[in-house]
Amino acid sequence: MQIKSLYLSVAAVFAIGMAATAQAAVITTVASPNVPIDICDTCTVNSTLSIDIHGRVLDINALVDITHSYDADLVLSLSHGGTTVLLSNRQGGSGGQDYTGTLFDDQADIAINAGYAYAPYTGSFRPEEALAAFIDQDVFGDWTLTMTDSEAGDSGALNSWGITAAVPEPASLALFGLGMMGLAGSRRRRN
Repeated sequence: MQIKSLYLSVAAVFAIGMAATAQAAVITTVASPNVPIDICDTCTVNSTLSIDIHGRVLDINALVDITHSYDADLVLSLSHGGTTVLLSNRQGGSGGQDYTGTLFDDQADIAINAGYAYAPYTGSFRPEEALAAFIDQDVFGDWTLTMTDSEAGDSGALNSWGITAAVPEPASLALFGLGMMGLAGSRRRRN
């Protein structure tokens, strides 16, 4: 009977802790400090921003503002902690230009590579690869936006970019830890 009670207690504490963690999140928005950056013709450039807090990523979005005379030349990717996600690969249609306030968000209604999505890209778009690849990684450290101009004849500039990350609220994690400590204490009293 005590074992069954212990399992039920563990399950209840775990469920409460996970629900609190899932619902309570701190939203961290960080903008790159080293912009604008020229995107030279037929080259690759990077811009890196650093996040100085710790927490596992629950959700993440990337916001870019790029001026370029031919978006279909550009390949954009986001890297962190050994993971790289392709945001956009030579999208833009014929002659489309600029990513103006473009939010890459896995929950967006329109994919950046949808046949009816054309530049200039303004608003929210699903990236070509899911940003969910960063979920459960520590948000701490360097995040790098890489831009490759794949064709000759056009150039541009990265005007601004940043990320918005949701990480668990520290109090929720502490609550979960206290619940587990209480469970351990009650188990010791029974023995």
